[in-house]
Amino acid sequence: MSTESIKLAKPVAGIDWLPGVLAVLLVAIVARLGSMLFPLVPDVVIALALGIILNNTLTLPATLRAGIKFVLKYVLRAAIIGFGAGLSVQAIVATGASTLVLVVVIVATSFALGLLLARVFHLTGPIGTLIGAGTAICGGSAIIALSPILKAKDEETAYALTTIFTFNIIALIVYPPLGHAFALGATTFGSWAGTAINDTSVVVATGYIYSHAAGNVATIVKLTRTVLLVPLAIGISMYASRGASFSQIGKTIPWFVVGFVVMAGLNSAGLFTPAVAHGITTIAAFLIVMVLGAVGLNVDIGKIRAMGAKPLLVGLLLATVMSICSISLIHALHIG
Repeated sequence: MSTESIKLAKPVAGIDWLPGVLAVLLVAIVARLGSMLFPLVPDVVIALALGIILNNTLTLPATLRAGIKFVLKYVLRAAIIGFGAGLSVQAIVATGASTLVLVVVIVATSFALGLLLARVFHLTGPIGTLIGAGTAICGGSAIIALSPILKAKDEETAYALTTIFTFNIIALIVYPPLGHAFALGATTFGSWAGTAINDTSVVVATGYIYSHAAGNVATIVKLTRTVLLVPLAIGISMYASRGASFSQIGKTIPWFVVGFVVMAGLNSAGLFTPAVAHGITTIAAFLIVMVLGAVGLNVDIGKIRAMGAKPLLVGLLLATVMSICSISLIHALHIG
């Protein structure tokens, strides 16, 4: 999100934010209902698209803007903290050393390759970093978490999200037939989906379309990837504030990421029952739908068009290369 957006997202007097939040909530509800009617299209995609359409075909009342900014800042952070309740050290360790190596190598390679491709294709601003992070870790969640840290413009955030979501849809359709064509076992396919596909909802859907066992593996592997958002966010914050004093660097650390870690720690300690953890992450998933709707409601499609096709091509090229790298490394590590 842009620097202007962040500044406007400060707490406002009274309940001036309420109309905008209710508007975003309505977009999220429509998106969730739409995804029920069209299961192949994730609700986050519908929310983003619907928000963009509304903002670029209607003149939205100025009274909605404060609430939209509120969602982009506070609801986003609440969602990320909530996702921590779905993680546990026990589940990550249970995946085995080989899977942990796979996840770390794929995430590091994907992020580095994203930065390299951005430089090769002369992408300006933070969009290359956003696409790299989205491909490497957790798709839309990583992009919207890192956008304020990188001071990305709204259209850059939306473009990166669109690029990631485009590959998600392709993966959801293509991966299961490819897995059956190559007779991949459940663990192999689940590990592939968990490391090569981006958004959690699409990873889970793709895994369970293949088989129940593959879905279980894909979910655990994907959640393990998500943990790496923590050091990445902190690292980018420290890099952005290089040359600053220690206290100044501390102010740039995204403390909602710390909240994410605390929630994961509480869950690992057994303080959340499975039902409670599931409830928290379900709410967090819906909050992310709201955030994507707010992103769309804040985007000028003309600015996205002006960026051209290069970022989309970079994102799809990166996703394709990492898909091949992932399945190759899975076989090399004898996973499955």
